[in-house]
Amino acid sequence: MHSNFVTPPDIVETVLIVDATDDQLAALTERVKTAGQPYNVYFYHTDSEYRDWFDRVALRADVIIYADKNDPLEYFNK
Repeated sequence: MHSNFVTPPDIVETVLIVDATDDQLAALTERVKTAGQPYNVYFYHTDSEYRDWFDRVALRADVIIYADKNDPLEYFNK
């Protein structure tokens, strides 16, 4: 575990990605390394038993991306 200490003017965007494939995860890892801003990225698979965890993270997320419907990499390429 680690903690983020965030000071003005930075804002750390929280993204929840649901059902990402291994290829999408690899591409996102590379993209976020070179992103011009920090992100907190959470991953969840709908076959997981941690539905309560998903519900808590979903409330905190700035955006939720369902990877089976939208390519999450497009979000980070904006």
